[in-house]
Amino acid sequence: MNSVYTTTITRAARARGLRVTVLDPSQPVFELRRGRAAVRCFNALTDRVGAATFFLANHKHAANQFLRRHGFPVPAQLKFSTWAAAEKFLARHRHIVVKPCMQWGGRGVAVDVRTPAELRAAVRRAQTFEDEVVLEQCVSGEDQRLILVGGKYVAAIRRTPATVTGDGRRTLAQLIRRQNRRACAADSSHRIPLDTETRRQLARLGHDLAEVPSAGVRVQVRLTSNYHTGGDAAVITAEVTPSLRRVAQRVARLYGLPMVGIDFLVDARRGKFWIIEVSPDLAISPPEGATVVEYFLDDLFPGSRPGKQAGLPWGGKLKKAGRQLDNALTVP
Repeated sequence: MNSVYTTTITRAARARGLRVTVLDPSQPVFELRRGRAAVRCFNALTDRVGAATFFLANHKHAANQFLRRHGFPVPAQLKFSTWAAAEKFLARHRHIVVKPCMQWGGRGVAVDVRTPAELRAAVRRAQTFEDEVVLEQCVSGEDQRLILVGGKYVAAIRRTPATVTGDGRRTLAQLIRRQNRRACAADSSHRIPLDTETRRQLARLGHDLAEVPSAGVRVQVRLTSNYHTGGDAAVITAEVTPSLRRVAQRVARLYGLPMVGIDFLVDARRGKFWIIEVSPDLAISPPEGATVVEYFLDDLFPGSRPGKQAGLPWGGKLKKAGRQLDNALTVP
């Protein structure tokens, strides 16, 4: 209950005078109440999301096929069944991603798998998290997550892979451990894994853990950009193109989710993008969490925000920009 993914919500709720009741101290399960209106939450996932809708968004193969059927651009994908089919898929696409169907935060994900040996190792590792595994065409682009609440575009982040900065003395392994200690002081889940997959990804990038980078040199140490594998996130709400916002709105409307994060890989140079995942239970946390949580609580408890502008995390020009985005992007 004391993780940033829960406290971002509960602190903002209490500031509005909402009652917060912890339902399970060992889990992020709590109830928000205003008068007779009550909503149960598991972090930001509420009891307003039906089980079938949640599955259709959260299950990576189901989401991929659902979006494809409705005309959205998604990478080619195959649910793992046999080694023969898997190797045929790899031969067709040459570079693929292997991931469990229902995990989060990059758990069990292998990127840029190229050989049958890497494929077998990646599938076996993914299956240690769950039985169902998908193979996906490896597409490239900037990782952008667009967040919508009540059908409105409210925030976006750019996610970038984990990097460390050399000092001319420490190895990459030592730099990663030092960075993890610093990052985990704020959030224990924000860490670069020192595992087989990191070693494989480092090798793909031309590095190894024993390397000593020169002072001031930044070294990318992962291919994945997930925050939970040490990646960084920056708010880019005002930078996202109107066309991409409209696509995100159509996806949100299709699912009917009260809050959703839609993950895109955007190749601006080629004018292309792909939807790679849909998150019906995204974490409300820094850096965009202070903005998102206000919209989240507005949607759950209309009229609960104290004062006409109280509680808005932005000021000055951003206030005006936020109102303009709301007016321009409200889903009919």
